[in-house]
Amino acid sequence: MTRPPKAKLRILDAARRIVEERGAGHLTFDELARESGVTRGGITYHFPTKEDLLRGLIEADMQQWESASATPDRLPPGCECPRTAVVLGQLRCHLSEDDRHRRFVHGMLSAAMVDQSLLDPIRAHLKAEFVEWTWDEADLRRYLLLAAAEGLFWQDMFNLNPVPAAARGPIRALIERLLLEWAGAVETPAAPNDHTTPAA
Repeated sequence: MTRPPKAKLRILDAARRIVEERGAGHLTFDELARESGVTRGGITYHFPTKEDLLRGLIEADMQQWESASATPDRLPPGCECPRTAVVLGQLRCHLSEDDRHRRFVHGMLSAAMVDQSLLDPIRAHLKAEFVEWTWDEADLRRYLLLAAAEGLFWQDMFNLNPVPAAARGPIRALIERLLLEWAGAVETPAAPNDHTTPAA
C-alpha cells in the first residue's frame, strides 16, 4: 500500500487535533489551513468537501485501531485461534484508557449524528470483519465480551460508569481472562464450593 502524501498526513493530523480539542463543528477549511500550514487549495485537492475530510479522519482512525489491535504474538502459549487473537486486540483497544482516542470520538459525535453516512466506513468494516463468523457458542461468547467492553467504553465516554477506579482494572482483566478461558487458552480456576462439607 502506498504511503499517503505528506501534505495529506499533515492535513489529517491537524484536523484530528482540532476535533480532539474543539469538536468537529470547529473544523473549517480556514481553521485547518492555519493549523496545518497547508493552503486551502491544497486541502481541497485531497478533501474536496468537509464530509470527505471527516470520512478521511474516520478511516485514518480505523487504520490506527487496526494497528493497535493486532495482537497475534501476545496470545498465551497453546492458543492459536486467529479469531481469539483479533478479539483480544479489540478488547484491549476498547478497554484502554487512551484519552486522545476518546476525545476524538467525542469530538466526532455531533457530526456523525447529523450525517450518519459518515459512519459508512465503519459499517463496511464491521460487515467484513464478521462475515466469516458462524455465530456458534464460541462466537457468541466472543461477541458478548466485545459488547461488554464496548459498553464500558461508551459509559466512560459519557461519564456514566458507576464502577470505582480501583475496580476497573480487575474488570478489564476479568473480560480478557474469560476470553482466554473460553478459548481454552488458560485453565478455568476452580470455584470454591462453600456448601460442601469436608470429608472426615
